[in-house]
Amino acid sequence: EMSSLRSRKPPSTAENLSPKTESNGRTPKRGRSTRQSNDGNHNGNSNTNTTAANDGNTEYGVGSIKRISLRNFVTYSEIEITPGPNMNMIIGPNGTGKSTIVCAIALGLGEKPSLLGRSTTVSEFVKHGCDRGVIEITLAGDDGEEPEGSGDIRVSREIVRETNKSNWKINGNPVPFTEIQKTMRKLNIQVNNLCQFLPQDRVVEFSKMSTQELLKETQCAVGREDLLELQKELVQLRSEEQRLMTEMHRGSQDADNMRKQNDVLERDVKRWQERQAAESNIRVLEALIPVVKYKEAKSVHDSAKVVRNQAHAHYQQLKNDSGPAQEEIQQLESKIARTETKRQGLLSERTEVERTMRKQLRGLEDYEKKQRDLNTDQAELKKRSQRRREAIVQLRAEVSRLEASHPASAPDEGGESDEMRRVAAELREVKLQTSSEIVAVQDEQRELMRAGREANKEIELRDQRLQALDDVIARKRETLRTASHDTFKALEWLEANRDKFSQHVFAPICLEAAVKDSSRYANLVESVVSASSLRTFVTQCDEDYVTFTREVNDRQRLRVDVVSYHKDLDDFRAPHPRDTLSKLGFDGYMLDFVEAPRKVLAALCNRDKIHEIPVALGAVNHEVIETKMLFREYVADGTRFTITRGRYGTRAATVTTSRVQRQARVLASGETDEVRATRERLHSEISGFRDQLQENENAMRRLSQRDKRARDKHRQADAREKELKEERARLAAVVGKWQRDQIHLETKRAQLATMVADDQRDDDQSQIARDRARIAQQLRQNSADRAAAVGEMATLAGTLGDLTHQLVVASLEGFRHAHAHNALTAMATRQREAVAEAQREYEAAARDFEAAKLAARECLADTRRATDAMSDDERAAVRAAQDERTQATVAELEVELHTSMQRLSMASSSGLSARVMEQYEERQALLASLVGAQQRREAELSRLRRAKQRARGAWEPPLVELAERISDRFGAMFDEIGCMGEVRLVRAGESSSGDPAADPAADSGDEDFGAWGVEIRVAFRRNEQLQALDNHRQSGGERAVATIVYLQALQALAAAPFRVVDEINQGMDQRNERLVHRLIVASACRPASPQYFLITPKLLQDLDYHPRMRVLCIYNGEWQPETFNFGRYISNARRSAATTA
Repeated sequence: EMSSLRSRKPPSTAENLSPKTESNGRTPKRGRSTRQSNDGNHNGNSNTNTTAANDGNTEYGVGSIKRISLRNFVTYSEIEITPGPNMNMIIGPNGTGKSTIVCAIALGLGEKPSLLGRSTTVSEFVKHGCDRGVIEITLAGDDGEEPEGSGDIRVSREIVRETNKSNWKINGNPVPFTEIQKTMRKLNIQVNNLCQFLPQDRVVEFSKMSTQELLKETQCAVGREDLLELQKELVQLRSEEQRLMTEMHRGSQDADNMRKQNDVLERDVKRWQERQAAESNIRVLEALIPVVKYKEAKSVHDSAKVVRNQAHAHYQQLKNDSGPAQEEIQQLESKIARTETKRQGLLSERTEVERTMRKQLRGLEDYEKKQRDLNTDQAELKKRSQRRREAIVQLRAEVSRLEASHPASAPDEGGESDEMRRVAAELREVKLQTSSEIVAVQDEQRELMRAGREANKEIELRDQRLQALDDVIARKRETLRTASHDTFKALEWLEANRDKFSQHVFAPICLEAAVKDSSRYANLVESVVSASSLRTFVTQCDEDYVTFTREVNDRQRLRVDVVSYHKDLDDFRAPHPRDTLSKLGFDGYMLDFVEAPRKVLAALCNRDKIHEIPVALGAVNHEVIETKMLFREYVADGTRFTITRGRYGTRAATVTTSRVQRQARVLASGETDEVRATRERLHSEISGFRDQLQENENAMRRLSQRDKRARDKHRQADAREKELKEERARLAAVVGKWQRDQIHLETKRAQLATMVADDQRDDDQSQIARDRARIAQQLRQNSADRAAAVGEMATLAGTLGDLTHQLVVASLEGFRHAHAHNALTAMATRQREAVAEAQREYEAAARDFEAAKLAARECLADTRRATDAMSDDERAAVRAAQDERTQATVAELEVELHTSMQRLSMASSSGLSARVMEQYEERQALLASLVGAQQRREAELSRLRRAKQRARGAWEPPLVELAERISDRFGAMFDEIGCMGEVRLVRAGESSSGDPAADPAADSGDEDFGAWGVEIRVAFRRNEQLQALDNHRQSGGERAVATIVYLQALQALAAAPFRVVDEINQGMDQRNERLVHRLIVASACRPASPQYFLITPKLLQDLDYHPRMRVLCIYNGEWQPETFNFGRYISNARRSAATTA
C-alpha cells in the first residue's frame, strides 16, 4: 500500500496511527492506539511512526485542530492524532475507522449526532461494552506556535451511555454547553455548514440544497455572517414593508368607506332627532298610563275592602245563630237511637215466637196426615185380599206367555271364539309395538331437536369468536391505511379484483404475518424487518406480478412494493444450528417468531434475512460472536448489533449498535399461528356442527317416515279392533237380550210365588184381627199428641200478642221522635245553607279584595318601573301631564298613546334605530383615528424603505462581488479539468436561465430577499449547455466533482479555520479524481490557507503531493503485523524514491 505514497514531488509528512493489539494477538477496531517517536522503536504490538517535513510553514491558524484524542469512542479504545496545519489526508481501508475521526470532530465540537446521519443519540457512539467515551480536541489559539501553549483551547466531551448525556470541559474546567457554542462561534467553526464540514453520509445533501440554502451556507462558509444577518434584516424589513403596505391599503379603503357611510348617516341623524321628540311624548304617556291605572286600581281596592268586611260580619252572625238547633238535634238523635234499640229487641223476640209457632203448626199437620194414613190402612185391610187374587191370575198368565216365547237355554253365539281371541291378542300386540315405536320416534325427535339447539348455540358462540378475531384484522388494516394511503388503496383494489389472478396474491406482509408472543418480540422483529417490507405485496407467479404492477403502479400511479420470488422457504438455510444459538444465549432466529404463509416467509427471508438473524430478550456472549464472526447481524437485550468486516488485511470486525424501539407499531396485534389455528379450528367446528345439523335434519326426515308408518299401522290395528268390537257387541247384545228376558221371567215367577204365599197367609183371621187392633192403638195415641200440640200453640199465641203490643208502642215513640228530629233538621239545614251562602259571599269579596290589592301593587310597580328609568326632565313632564289630565281615564290615555305610536311608526318607516347617532359619532372618531394611523404608517413605511435601501446597499454589492469571485475560481477550476462551470447569484423573480420569472403572481421586482440564492451551473461535456447542479441531472461522480470544486473555490475566501471532506472521490473516474486531487492540493497547501481534512479509503498512483501535506495512515485491524518499525519503513521508502528519481 505504500506504493501510493510515491510522488514526483518530495514526500509529505506521514503519520501512522495504529491501535494497541490485545493479548490474544487479534487487533480489533476497538483496540487502544498509541503514538511513538520516529526513532523506529516500538512498544508491544503497536506500530506508530511520524515523519515530519520541515517546510518552514507550521503555523496553525486560530481555531484549527492541533490534536485529537479519543477514548472508548466507537471502535477505538484509545487513540491520539496530531494533524498538520494545512492539508491532512487520512487514508486507510474501509472499516478501519476513518469516518469515526470525522464523527469525533463533529461531536467533539458541539454538534448533534443527527448531523452525521448515523444515529440520533450520542450514546450510540460510546464503544460497545463501555459506560463512557471521551473526545478531546485541542484547537489553536492566539499562541498557536507553541505546542499546548497557553493560547490553545482544549475542548473535552465525556459521553455517558446510560443517561445519553455529555459532560463538557474547556482546558480541564467543566463548562455548560452554551459556553462551548459561544467558543465555536468566536472561532468561526460551523460544523453544521456543509461548505465547511461534509461527512460521507451527507455528500448527497449538498446537491439537494436549494439555491436559497446554498446562499446561506456560502455566506457562513466564507465568514460573512454579517452578510447573512443583513439578508435576514432585509427579509424582515421587506416583510414589515409588505405588511405596512397591506395595512395602508386596507386603512385607505376603510377610511373611504367610513366617509361614505357618514354622509348617509347625516341625513338619518336629522330624521332621528325629529323622531326623538315623538318618542319622548310616547314615553310620557307610557309612564302616565300606569299612574292612572294605579289610581283606578286603588279606588277598586278600597271598595272591595268595604264589601269584604260587611260580608264577613254577616257570615259571623249567621254562624252564631245556628248553634242551639244543633244541640236539640243531637238530643233527639240520642232518643231515636235508644227507641230503635228497644224496638229491635222486641222484634227479635217476636220473630223467635213466630218461628216456634210455625214449628208447632208443622207438627199438627204431621199428626193430621198420620191420622189420615191410619184410617186409610184400616180401610185397605178389607180390600187387600181381593186385589191380590186378581193380581195372581194376571201374573200366571204373563208367566205362561213368557215361558212360551223364551228359550230354555242361552244361544250359542254368546261365547267368544278362539279365532276372535287370537285376532284380538295380535291387534293388542301390534298396537303395543306401534305405540312403542311412536314413543321411541318422538324421543329421538326430541333428542335431535335438543342437539340442533345446542349446535346452533355452539355455532353462534364460534361466530362471535370469529368476529372478535376479525376485529384484530380490522385494527391492522386501519394502521396500514394511516401509514400508507397508496398501499391501502392497492389492497382495496386487490380484494375487489382477485378473480383477475391465476394464483392467490398475498396482502401486505403486515396483514399476512404475525409474531409469536408479540408483546415481547414484535418490536424486535420490526427493528429488523423494514417498513417497506411490511407494506409489500407478494405474488406467487410472474404473470400475477405483471398484472398487479401494470394496474397499481402504471395505471393508478401508486407507490407500492410488489415482489415475486421463485425460491421456496426451504431454500433459506440458517447459518448455524439452533443448539448453537441456545449456548450463546439466543432464543432463536427471527424466522422462528414470525408466522405467515410460506411464500410470505420466503419473501421476508429474501428481503430482510430473518432466517439468518438471531434474537434474544436478554444478554448474549458478544465476545464469541464477534471473535468468530458467527453472524452479520443480531438483536439482544433491546439492542440491534451489526458486524461488518474490513476489505483489506485480516478483515477486522466493526460493530455498530442501535437501540430497538420499545413498542411495535404494526405487528403488535398480528395474527399468530395460534390465532390462525384458532380461526381454522373454529371454522372446522362450525362446519362440523353444520354437518351435524344436516345429519339431524336427514334423521328427522327418516324418523318422520318411521312415525308415519307406525301411525298408519296403528290406525289399521284400531280399525280392525273396532270391527272386532262391533262383532263382539252384536253377539253380546243377543246374549244380553236372552239374559234380560230370563231375568224378567224369573222376576215374574218370584212375584207370583210371593203373592200366592201372602194370599195363603191372609186366609188366617187371627192376623187380620191383630192388624186392626194395632191401627186402633195408633189412632188413639196420635189424637192425644195432637191435643197437647194445640194447647202449646194457644200459649205461644198469647205471648205473641203481648210482644206485638210492646212493639207497636215502641214504634209510635220512635215515630214521634223522628218527626221532631226531621223538623229541627230542616230548620238547621236552612240555617247551614244561609251560613254557607254568607261564607261564599265573604270569600268572593275577599278574592275580589286580594285581586284588587294585587292589581294595585302591579300598577304601582309598573309606575315605578316606568319612572325609575326616566330622567328628571321626563319625570317632570309626566307630573305636568298628570296635572293637565286629572280627569283622563286609562282608555282615553291608551287611545292617545296608540295614535302617537302610529304617527311614530310612520315617521320610523326609514328603518332608523337608536344607534344612528352613536354610530355617527363613533364613525367620526374612528375616521379621525384611521387618518392618524395612515399618517403614522406612511412615516413608518418611509423609515422602513430608507432602512431597506441602506441594508441593501451594504449587502448586495459585497454579495455580488463574492459570487463573482467564487464563480471566477469555480470556472477556472472547471476549465482545468476540461469542463465548464459558473456560480451565479439568482435574484428573486429570476428563472434558472437568468431571466425574470414569467409567473405574474410572483413578487414584483427582486426585493423578495429570502428568495435570493446561489446557483451552481456545470457542463461536463463540451457540446452541452450549462445546467443547474441538482440531484437528478448529474451522476453521482459528477455531483461529487462539482461539490469538491465549489468547496475549493470557497477555500481562499473561507474564514473557517478548517474544512472536512469525507470520501468525496467516491464514484469519480480516474481522470476526474486526479484533476480534483490536484485542485485540492493546490488550494489547500497555499500559504495562509485554512486547515483541510480529506478522508479517503484509497489513492491512485502518481498523484500530486505538497510538502505542506500530512498523510495520516490508519493501521487498524487484525491484519496489522505483530512487530513492525514504520519509521524505518518510511525512511527506506523515501531513499528508494530518491534513488529512483
